[in-house]
Amino acid sequence: MSSQVEAHSIEALKDFRTALALYGEDTLSALGAADAEVRRTILWLQQDRPYYWQEQIKRRRERVASAKADLFRLRLQKSPEHHPSMAEPKERLRLAEASLQDAEKRLILVRKWQQAFQQVVLEYHGSVQRLKDLAAGDVPGAVALLGRIIDALEAYLRVEVPRETAAEPSGGVGRPSAEFVAIADSIVVLDAAPPEVEEVDASEAQEQA
Repeated sequence: MSSQVEAHSIEALKDFRTALALYGEDTLSALGAADAEVRRTILWLQQDRPYYWQEQIKRRRERVASAKADLFRLRLQKSPEHHPSMAEPKERLRLAEASLQDAEKRLILVRKWQQAFQQVVLEYHGSVQRLKDLAAGDVPGAVALLGRIIDALEAYLRVEVPRETAAEPSGGVGRPSAEFVAIADSIVVLDAAPPEVEEVDASEAQEQA
């Protein structure tokens, strides 16, 4: 498989380099926003919700105590001549106790979700770590490499063809100028071995021609 690449449009390479750079920035920005949302959710579950429901439990216990006290006073007022209605105080006590039980259940659920969310966060960070490394390291490296390739191609286009190259026989292999060799050497080739070029003797080529 040949390791040579034909570049038909330097502008296309420039557009790709720009798109690749924007992709890296957008990816890091999106991951940063996701991380911030994860941190806010952790704070909400570990601090905000537990404090809120603990306060609610405290207040609702006070309401239960108050409802029980009201019901107890009415029972003390009961006499053969006076029969106060117990329906309304009993209903207030029932609602207060149900509200307290609801707050206690919600606090238990918050503590349960704290553990579950922590596990999900660990899995999330593990799944996006490769993407973070790619956007933070590989993409900038690729953008820099494309920049060097573009600079080398543009410099190559500015190189004048030596006159002696045009005078060589049609069957011979032209020698690149020293300036072009320096330009080509500036391009970093990753995991690509240059194809072997069989040298052709100029005199044999002239005889064959």
